[in-house]
Amino acid sequence: MAALFILIVILALGISNFVAFKVSGGNGKKKVISGVLFILLSPIVFFITAISISPFDPYGFGTGIISGIYAVLFLINGVVILMIGLITKTDQ
Repeated sequence: MAALFILIVILALGISNFVAFKVSGGNGKKKVISGVLFILLSPIVFFITAISISPFDPYGFGTGIISGIYAVLFLINGVVILMIGLITKTDQ
């Protein structure tokens, strides 16, 4: 079960990274904007994950842990994209 969770998280973060870098292209400003959007969307991701998983966990402890782990990974992903956008040179 843990392997399935790890696979889903890696797949979701990989797809979101692909979209963020595909949209930004080589532009550093767009990468910064993508990173900020990831950071701002982290609470929404937490809420959606909690709502999606809550029917499977009647007591809520597992829901909170899974939602928290995924939201923190999403937030860290946003910080990494933001740092990449700030460090790389802009192509214009």
